Amino acid sequence: GAIPAHAADVIMEEPPAPAAPMEEPPLNTWTGPYAGVMVGYGFAGETEDETNFNSIDTDGFLAGGFLGYNHHDENIVVGAEADVAYSLEDGSNAGTTSDSGVEGSLRARLGYVVSPDVLIYATAGGAAKDLEVSNGGISDSNTMIGWTAGAGADVMVTEQVFGRIEYRYTDFGSDTFTTGLGDSEVSDKNHRVQLGLGVKF
Repeated sequence: GAIPAHAADVIMEEPPAPAAPMEEPPLNTWTGPYAGVMVGYGFAGETEDETNFNSIDTDGFLAGGFLGYNHHDENIVVGAEADVAYSLEDGSNAGTTSDSGVEGSLRARLGYVVSPDVLIYATAGGAAKDLEVSNGGISDSNTMIGWTAGAGADVMVTEQVFGRIEYRYTDFGSDTFTTGLGDSEVSDKNHRVQLGLGVKF
């Protein structure tokens, strides 16, 4: 005979709850403003008294800060950056001394993101610095204006903080200085390596 069915014998299975959507971690982006501090060393520098045929080898440490803005599109980063530093680069030869002071630059940057955390870049622009030249107890100071170019790498330490290493060559041009030798046309240039620590905003 037929067996009657009872409601209590029916087991209703609830459908499984939908899985929570997986949140993908945000990719690091270099877009936005940033600022930081840096230290460096100027080497193989040369202050040349072109009038008196005197070449002065210079070197020394420098320290300062930088700020800039990047725009990140796929793997390409373009931006602009300014820096200012105080340089202890100096030297002397044949009674003439060269002493650097405050310096700075305004540059464009073009970079390539080789991984989400690593940006390599080239940079170039204008540069200026205060230079003092002395001979025979008479000193003269001028603001030298020239250009700078180099390359470097920024590496993200956290989502906001990055480290930097950079090389630059700078030609500060030439100007007339009046010392114990009279009026002399003097030029100045150097190489440098800099280490920095920056913060994105």
